[in-house]
Amino acid sequence: MREAEAALTRSVRGLRSAVHDLSLEPEAGGPFHRSVEALVELNRQMNPGCRLDLEVDESFPDELPTKTSKELLRVVQEALANARRHSEADRVRVVARVVQNERLRIEISDDGKGFDPEEVPAGVGTRGMRERVRALGGDLEVAGVPDGGARVTVEVPNDAVGDGVPVPPTERARVLLVDDHASFRQGVASALEAEPDLVVVGQAGSLAEARETLAGEQAVAVAVIDLGLPDGHGAELIASLRAANPRAQALVLSASLDRAEIARAVELGASGLLHKASSMAEIVDAVRRLGAGETILPLGEVVELLRFAGTHKEQEQEAHRALDSLTDREREILTLLAEGLDAAEISSQLHISAKTERNHVARILSKLGAHSRLQAVIFAARHGAVEIS
Repeated sequence: MREAEAALTRSVRGLRSAVHDLSLEPEAGGPFHRSVEALVELNRQMNPGCRLDLEVDESFPDELPTKTSKELLRVVQEALANARRHSEADRVRVVARVVQNERLRIEISDDGKGFDPEEVPAGVGTRGMRERVRALGGDLEVAGVPDGGARVTVEVPNDAVGDGVPVPPTERARVLLVDDHASFRQGVASALEAEPDLVVVGQAGSLAEARETLAGEQAVAVAVIDLGLPDGHGAELIASLRAANPRAQALVLSASLDRAEIARAVELGASGLLHKASSMAEIVDAVRRLGAGETILPLGEVVELLRFAGTHKEQEQEAHRALDSLTDREREILTLLAEGLDAAEISSQLHISAKTERNHVARILSKLGAHSRLQAVIFAARHGAVEIS
């Protein structure tokens, strides 16, 4: 029940975030100050205990290019959301103006508890803001002082007045989605397609379908892969992905936290790993960073996972050597144990005495390092030597 409650909480949070994002879409050619006023009013309603002030200087242009307006609004919303969730502030202030170098500047500051930049690493939201501002050819600064509040400062070229140099559009990173759950796959596709620098060129529900897509003419830059596919382990696709495009990257999404599965994915070449409970913002951020050639798995974690994969492989080999050491009669008895037969039934079926049956079982336990009949059966089933009836 606790897990279900946590999943529902994450779903509600993600849905609320999506609704807010949809409410941020400015009308083409609409005044920016009206859009930011509506956004500030929305946040006032969500946080009535905090005073939220807005100041738009007369120098700030009424009309902005649609892309500039959209991305600035999203950055402001993320900054306001961070202040609402983390700052415990009594007052938040949003100021928009044109600075001396003819650049647009927006500052979002609060009087909350602040933070120590050396102790608090940039989260997904901050990285997303930085990417949006960078796409506009601008700069983002996030500053905080313990017990002294925080400030987010955005500066972008003033293209609205015609003096700035337009930011050249970036090439859209081509993404392939591989997941046998169509609803989840389509949800991720919608989130990615909403981004100006990402495009979904294919969707697949199996390894076979994914390989057909990779054989096509469009080179895939990033593949988002589920591990549990109906026709095999998702990470097996990485070799085909790299064969089609040596610079392609793979982001693995897993509903399991099994370390052996994760280690195997890294060993096969996964460049990033996320749990399926991750927010859409985290998935989008990871895809964007991989598409840009960034590394999102710390080297230390990669080394640790590869070391674990090597240890796990050695354990598998030891297990198979132990199973191979069983005689034909011992394998026969182990199979009957897996079928649920007890000692008397095994003795009767194999026409052997109870003492002989016990001796065989003792040798099976010794070879497999097991302490009981049940443990021996589970060990053999785990490594494919028997099937539990």
